[in-house]
Amino acid sequence: MRYFIDVSEWQAAEINKLIKIGKYQNIAQFISAAIENQIYLENSVGLSQQDFLNKKDSDIYINLAKTINTENTELKRITLGEINSQPKTVSMPSFSILSASLFNIAEDKSWLWGQTNRILPIKIGLRVLYSMIDSEQWIDLERFRDKAAHVATLFGTKIRKYEDALGKIRSDRISAGLPKEGEVKSINRYKSHFLAYMRKDEKLDGAMTFLRFVNLNKDEKGKILIGLTDGGLNFAKLDSPVMDHNDFEKSFFQTEINFYLDHVLKNVKGESSAIKWLLTKLVNGMVTRDEIMDELRKDFSQTWQYNSKKFSDKVLNTQRAGLIARMFELGLIRKEKDGIEVKYIISPLGESYFKNN
Repeated sequence: MRYFIDVSEWQAAEINKLIKIGKYQNIAQFISAAIENQIYLENSVGLSQQDFLNKKDSDIYINLAKTINTENTELKRITLGEINSQPKTVSMPSFSILSASLFNIAEDKSWLWGQTNRILPIKIGLRVLYSMIDSEQWIDLERFRDKAAHVATLFGTKIRKYEDALGKIRSDRISAGLPKEGEVKSINRYKSHFLAYMRKDEKLDGAMTFLRFVNLNKDEKGKILIGLTDGGLNFAKLDSPVMDHNDFEKSFFQTEINFYLDHVLKNVKGESSAIKWLLTKLVNGMVTRDEIMDELRKDFSQTWQYNSKKFSDKVLNTQRAGLIARMFELGLIRKEKDGIEVKYIISPLGESYFKNN
């Protein structure tokens, strides 16, 4: 029987190396060995590690098992070493074309929607877009959203397995916001909250557009396209502990955090003001959930309105929780237990940011 398979440039190069040093006569022999090895693995569940290592050419078989693992191959494709894209960037969307502009709230008072409670899922989406876009300026939005959701789901599954194995508590987990395999609502939530879409009124929604990392456009046939802004491209190109090093202990390296904070400060007035607002409250001694919630009501109940109606406590609480979660992920704040109560404390990075901005 005849089958056709796709391999990455990295995999092809590794196969050719093995052929050149005489391990295999040709690609067909290599693939045959890979298939036999996988069948052997699937039928040898109870085999000990030592038994397996005694098998002829087992070192090569182990490497082959890794290269033909679908999950690892998918995730390998978005590592920086695998991407050769050189896209043409697009302009940032103005606040007036974002859906947030409909809420009768000034741009500098408009925060990222609270259900977008992490930045890592956004970074994964940006990296996927960077890997797909090649030398183009715009690509099909739905094709990107489907691919990004698939990759984010693979990362979500992999990270949660790691966190579960270590028994990590909720506050120490970085997997929040990543979609769950087989859960349609979770996947759709990721696509709408963390990625991007265009509403029927052509206003732009989703965290990627709000943060000015991407812009959307319609072609002459009405197909919706997505492109990377300079900020989105540069953030996507930064080395990631999760995507480039399989390090699931932290969401970001410090270089990523610094870039994100600087980008938001310069380009996303509302989110920048939200960060400063919370740091100011903590400096002034409002450090518990209830105290922060009271301050939110006092400062924004008159400001945040939709169709002349004040935002409910439920919405305000969503905004509070989302902001705290994002700032915790970025290392600007930390949590301390005081009996049964949790207090939010500014970190050294938060103090530095507060003093300098």
